[in-house]
Amino acid sequence: MPADVYYTNGTVLTMDDALPVAEAVAVSAGRFTRVGSHADLKEEIGPGTEVIDLAGATLIPGFDDNHTHPISFGRSLREISTKPDDVSSVAEIVAKYREAAFEPEPAGNPWLMGRGYDDTRLLEQRHPTRHDLDAVTGGRPALLSRTCGHIAVANSAALRLAGITAATVNPQGGEIDRDAHGEPTGVLRETAIELVRNHVPKASVAQIKDDLRAASKAFRALGITSVGEAMLKSADEFQAYQELARDGELGVRVYLMVMIDDMLDGLESLGIRTGWGDDWLRIGPAKLFQDGSGGGRTAAMFDPYPGEPDNYGISIWSQEELDEKFGRAHRLGFQLCAHAIGDRAITMVLNAYEKALAAHPRPDHRHRIEHCGMCTPEILDRMARHNFIAVPQPNFIYELGDSYIRNFTQEQLALSYPGRAWFDRGIVAVGSSDVPVVGCDPLLGIRSAVTRRTRDGQLMGPEQGVTVMEALRMFTRHGAYASFQEDRKGRIAPGLLADVAVVSLDQL
Repeated sequence: MPADVYYTNGTVLTMDDALPVAEAVAVSAGRFTRVGSHADLKEEIGPGTEVIDLAGATLIPGFDDNHTHPISFGRSLREISTKPDDVSSVAEIVAKYREAAFEPEPAGNPWLMGRGYDDTRLLEQRHPTRHDLDAVTGGRPALLSRTCGHIAVANSAALRLAGITAATVNPQGGEIDRDAHGEPTGVLRETAIELVRNHVPKASVAQIKDDLRAASKAFRALGITSVGEAMLKSADEFQAYQELARDGELGVRVYLMVMIDDMLDGLESLGIRTGWGDDWLRIGPAKLFQDGSGGGRTAAMFDPYPGEPDNYGISIWSQEELDEKFGRAHRLGFQLCAHAIGDRAITMVLNAYEKALAAHPRPDHRHRIEHCGMCTPEILDRMARHNFIAVPQPNFIYELGDSYIRNFTQEQLALSYPGRAWFDRGIVAVGSSDVPVVGCDPLLGIRSAVTRRTRDGQLMGPEQGVTVMEALRMFTRHGAYASFQEDRKGRIAPGLLADVAVVSLDQL
């Protein structure tokens, strides 16, 4: 039978060790059937075959952005954008909120929501405050998330709804910034954000589906065919994903990380574990957050941040709580993953993983550390010993690296998101973006992994740069491996899903 689709007249980087480079690829029924030279495969062309002329371009496996927030990404596309490319000062943020406040309120939702500012790139070199937002929001509640998502600013109306006053005690794993008189400034860190966010009207399933459609369209435009959803936390979100998958509207393949405290009981009662699902939608790891962000100085570190002798970052859970929560999820059969950026947070997660494995050994666990930012030689040794997977975001180096250079010592930066060390030690490192924290163009991620160059042109741990092909491996076959799907995707090889992207070689 002739092929349904035939790619020719270009270079094929298969990411498959058996045949790294090819000239032509045949596809039938959504899977690769043959890969090789045009001379050998041209017989696959029949009357009904769609022949795609690559015109000298390069065919690669579809990009796998293995740690994203598709729902938040889609939502951010309809919120007030305060990204560094869009604003350069608190005054400009205020102007954007003033403009939004004059727009008609959506039915039943007066909230003014924004995202993306980076205080280190603002003219004032500070976070906005409730007073800044109060001046233009006209009494409507407002919330503005920093680019990292681990710090947010609420106006006075939002603080009142949440009942946050000078007498409010910091929640576990969070902080409420206060002025010299003890009054909240509006700046909320980590779990303190939820005190306000819990009062924002919940999106309907229909709205979540619209946001996912918007995110999927943006992913596909960049050649991304698979993503990891890094924070599935409600039945409504799960329903939205399932309905889109059922109706053929999902657009990209999704690996779902389920929040332990929000989803684990329900999945356990249904007998659902890591691996449940199909080629479009699959349950992945059980997840916890253990710290904050490096750029926002909330990542949990062993040493204090420069200029802040009392700031060691924020740990969300105690070691005992981590041990219990991860121990249970591991015992149930879940892959594990944790948001951990600071060296203290990573170490605590490793402690919990090792304890779970000692109690219930599992040879092919593929437990992951999401971000895995500030490493040490000991951390690397432990990861290699137990085959733990690192899931970094190389484009953090470009978009957030200048703040990292301010926030950490050169010794710490030498092992920050250490791509070279991971490859040299045989640790699987997976490419991802964490969008909407930063952009999700995989080519920019690959460039950042190779060059280690920041937006301002500084080098961040340049000795940790990887090769272009290693970076491409991070965004293709390593993502498939981290999802237990290396037998389904991540390479251009017979029998695998025919997910592809077309790039120009000079883009790589």
